[in-house]
Amino acid sequence: MKLLQFIFFSLLVASCSDEIKKESSGNSRPSKLPFPIIRNFELSKKDLQKLEHSAIKSKFVKIKPGEFMMGSPRDEESRDTDETLHKVEISEVFYISKFETTVQEWNSLASMKQYNPFRLKKPDYALIITLYNTLLSHPSFKNELASFLKEDVERLIESEENSNSFDLQSMVDLVDYWNQLGQNFKKKIAGSFTLSVGEYTNLITNLLDNQNQLPINRVSYTQAVAFCHKLTEEARKIDSIPKKMIYRLPTEAEWEYACRAGSQGVCGLGNGKNLSGLNANLDGGTEEYIIGDVSTLINRKKLIPVGKKFKRFPANSWGIFDMHGSVMEWCYDFYAKYPERRVVNPIGPLYGKKRVLRGGSFFRTAHDCRSANRESVDPSWRGSEIGFRVVLGFPLR
Repeated sequence: MKLLQFIFFSLLVASCSDEIKKESSGNSRPSKLPFPIIRNFELSKKDLQKLEHSAIKSKFVKIKPGEFMMGSPRDEESRDTDETLHKVEISEVFYISKFETTVQEWNSLASMKQYNPFRLKKPDYALIITLYNTLLSHPSFKNELASFLKEDVERLIESEENSNSFDLQSMVDLVDYWNQLGQNFKKKIAGSFTLSVGEYTNLITNLLDNQNQLPINRVSYTQAVAFCHKLTEEARKIDSIPKKMIYRLPTEAEWEYACRAGSQGVCGLGNGKNLSGLNANLDGGTEEYIIGDVSTLINRKKLIPVGKKFKRFPANSWGIFDMHGSVMEWCYDFYAKYPERRVVNPIGPLYGKKRVLRGGSFFRTAHDCRSANRESVDPSWRGSEIGFRVVLGFPLR
């Protein structure tokens, strides 16, 4: 009797176990990777409306799920051995920033402020000095001027060089003071240069924009991650993003998928065959440094402003700018060799010593700025070539 009861109990447990297995596997698909399981996140109608808000749509491009070949074919020019070609599936939608993170965006978060000095050209000295001297005589502002602003202006007055360093905070303050001045004071300053108030406003505002809209650089991996965390925190306060989504760095696969924009060429621009100083801020100063047939050789040797106001170079077919050149961009992943099989939502190994950088920089040749090119550095490194762009997406682990 006891034997029969045991057999019956065992069959009952097995049956229940099978039902649990069937029920739990109904909403998932098999994956060869331990992380992440294909989650198929669902967003509420309210969350979807947030993603349609102009604050999101003006800054981010929606990237739909799909498959692509990651890496490069064996015959691609300048191919490296770590670019093994393999199929990748991106199963979740994500939103990637149209432009690299700028100095202004970085400084907009109080905890991230980093007012770097910049080079002011000598023809612009007079614009600054005249405005400052007017502020010194103004009853409302003369006692408010910061000591570092005074030091910066005095350095310009005493300098005989063709360019001199000027603190970005000083420039921010000067433009702010200019905007607060009455019309008569503005006419007096502009008139001393035989300019209208509007013309002078454009000149001094452009001086600030040209610094504020530079891609932020000299940022470590940890600092970039901290920026994303802070951005998410601020968005949560005003309920501007879906609760299931966060601001973060793109995975290496997401970055390349967005960069290629459906192209399998050496770059994600045009026909994917030409990459030079004409369509990206990179070192295209000699014929050996460019890819494709380009007659004009350009090497700017510096970062230049990015963003809606500038758009110096064409976007890829998905509307994303400056994925080639400008600054190298941090990705989420630890650096590792690619698998040779098809993978879904790869996010790199759990542990490692170096993080991935993508896109090349203003200092690199077109060969180093290809869609498939990979770099790996210590996450603490903060170089003049290194910045990042942000993704609004689902958490990765």
